[in-house]
Amino acid sequence: MKYPKLLLQKLNEIWSGKHRSPVAVIVTAGGVSLLSYMVFAILPLFIPGGDFSHFPPYMALPDGGFDLENYYLLYLLIGINALLLFGMYFLSLKAVATLRDDAGAVLQPEHRRPWRNDRMTYYIFGITAVFHLVMLATPFLLSTDIFDYIRHGRIFALYGENPLIVPATYFPHDPFFPMGGWVNTGSVYGPLHVYATGALAWLSGNGIGTNILVFKSFFIILNLANVALIGMIAARLRPGLEKKAMLFYGWNPFILTLVVANAHNDIFMLTFVLLGILCYVENRLLSGAFFIMLATLVKFIALPILLVYIALVIRRQKSFGRRVFMGIGTAAATVLPAVVSYAPLWEGRDTFNYLITVGQKTNFTVAGMLRDVAAGHLQLSLSNTIVQLSLVALLVGFTFWHVFGVKDADGLLSAAAGIAFLAPLALFWFQPWYLTLALGLLALRPWRLMYRAALLFSFTVMFFDSFWWHAPMSMNVEEPLRVLVVFGPPIALLAVLKGREALPALYRRLMAWSHQGLGARQAAGQAVCDPGVRRLVFELGTLLAAALVPMALIVSNSPHLKDFVSLIAMKLKLLTRL
Repeated sequence: MKYPKLLLQKLNEIWSGKHRSPVAVIVTAGGVSLLSYMVFAILPLFIPGGDFSHFPPYMALPDGGFDLENYYLLYLLIGINALLLFGMYFLSLKAVATLRDDAGAVLQPEHRRPWRNDRMTYYIFGITAVFHLVMLATPFLLSTDIFDYIRHGRIFALYGENPLIVPATYFPHDPFFPMGGWVNTGSVYGPLHVYATGALAWLSGNGIGTNILVFKSFFIILNLANVALIGMIAARLRPGLEKKAMLFYGWNPFILTLVVANAHNDIFMLTFVLLGILCYVENRLLSGAFFIMLATLVKFIALPILLVYIALVIRRQKSFGRRVFMGIGTAAATVLPAVVSYAPLWEGRDTFNYLITVGQKTNFTVAGMLRDVAAGHLQLSLSNTIVQLSLVALLVGFTFWHVFGVKDADGLLSAAAGIAFLAPLALFWFQPWYLTLALGLLALRPWRLMYRAALLFSFTVMFFDSFWWHAPMSMNVEEPLRVLVVFGPPIALLAVLKGREALPALYRRLMAWSHQGLGARQAAGQAVCDPGVRRLVFELGTLLAAALVPMALIVSNSPHLKDFVSLIAMKLKLLTRL
């Protein structure tokens, strides 16, 4: 009983911030995590169905086809491994957040050593690099997107065709044709992604193992650069918090096991967004616009962030002439690279055909679940249109709210992180690694509510979606349950935290406004006056919304009214196409 008790005592000291040697905590947690990641790399070798005929061996977890009863121990080890990784991760974040001086007092961020002169920074980055090397060696693939990247690169570099419009089915003789999925779909990424994957495919040749190593190495190097960029930006924006920011992203088990190990191109996009933000904080404004445009040319999810960035750059200028100059400058820094990069690949509307088609598909998403619930009362096409337009309207409204309101770097980061979360969730096709950009940006704001929700999301998506979802016991779980298990806890946590922060003040303002009408700023002791126009509009709108709810229920339960509403929706859709 002595050693378990001592261990619990040490853990309690770390969690309560009473430890005196955070470097020892970081090194110990890093060592335990390293062993756990090595187990993570070895475990797939004991799951049947892997292809070990190439070097390095790779294996995507099978969808089923083997008996559960022989693999209870395997799934138990997977679960324990995931819990251990996150336990060490949370302890490390706690240790970094409570650094102490020689007298034992907690150091405030502004009193900590410069990050380049602090050995803890080197420990954090060095251990991060070791984690990435393990991810390079692991054969564990929870996604086969890397083979799609390889095929797109080969179509461009080796066959001389345009992967934006030519799918892999045109090349059935290619050695990568039977690997992965999406052979009937062209590339849904930007031209910069085409050129980068083309160069890597040309460099790798026909060797399967060589292609895997080259592509994974490319994304791993970029992700280590992302960790360094996060540290550099955080050191400029919030001196003293850069270590926590680097550790939040670089040691995140979700990022390592799902994004880095599977070489997802979200890493590539994040690199350019971080370069753009670094340029902004160093007052190289046009260069920042250029880099965020490059991020958009990798994946289009970065486009709303670019709009917010340009609005901030123009708003910063004090004179009208400077605003005009910066408007022209940012237009040149963004439009010119887009035109140049698209010119060799441009095929008119067909250039974006596959991007639009994939956006209409559905898998385990919040949008898809809402659509299916609405489809129980409305026609599928109508519910699809309503949900999609509603989510797009939410994203557009959020973007333009920040376009017209962003004022500083904190506002830019807040807007960019919110967009990076909303944009993937508004799609009917979503994968967890689409939130890599959001996590990289939230690392720069390690004190806000979204930061805590992101930590919980990292756990739920890794543990339930990526590990246990591939166990045969979960294959019969309904889609809505999976969505709720993955997204429910972080969304609920965010709602509770935001409610605790905003509701008291909001309630007081609403009551004062409702009781005083136009006299909302008058003293509380004055008599209640007649309601103003804004208050009347608000209250009438609330009553109208309350009346529409039972009306919608009546329509949804009446076949004739449902057909009538569907007919109106179809007519409106036809009119919009004219």
